[in-house]
Amino acid sequence: MSILRSAAVVLLCAGVGQYLLAMATPRLIMEALHRTVGERYGHNTLNVAHTPDASSRDVVRPSPDLIYGVCAYDLTDGPVAISADVPRRYWSMQFYQMNTNNFAGFTNKRGGETGAGETFKVTLVGPAHRATDHSGTVVRSPTDRGVMLLRASAIGDSDITRTAVQRSTCEAVGKQDQGVKS
Repeated sequence: MSILRSAAVVLLCAGVGQYLLAMATPRLIMEALHRTVGERYGHNTLNVAHTPDASSRDVVRPSPDLIYGVCAYDLTDGPVAISADVPRRYWSMQFYQMNTNNFAGFTNKRGGETGAGETFKVTLVGPAHRATDHSGTVVRSPTDRGVMLLRASAIGDSDITRTAVQRSTCEAVGKQDQGVKS
């Protein structure tokens, strides 16, 4: 009977351990990403990465056919304004909370909300802020911290696309009114 009881305890501990690991791993990954991007480029600042190659690992399994931009946002002190020029080819803006859940996204494909040549603007607000205080497209983040990822096709007119992505911004609301660039 003690062998059966010991086996049950081991299985229970293994199951609880696996559950805790599964719950903690996404948060640990995002904490590391948020910290690394924040330390390297600053929070609420868009960084456009170099074109990935086989050695690139800033993004998991990056595609050499995409241009990436990333903003580690922190909404503790207030909303963040994001502005992105939309190129002709594939483009998307995705928002991730600190457990890796994608909670909002926009694209210029598949009946997307944006069109080529337009400037797409989003105000990102935290859980404690009122979305009604802002006009236009407002996205409520379920967490004060997270990551916004821009992706655009580098196939064909990659110089035009890279320029469009590089003109994109991610900055605290109010900074864009003062002409201050993060």
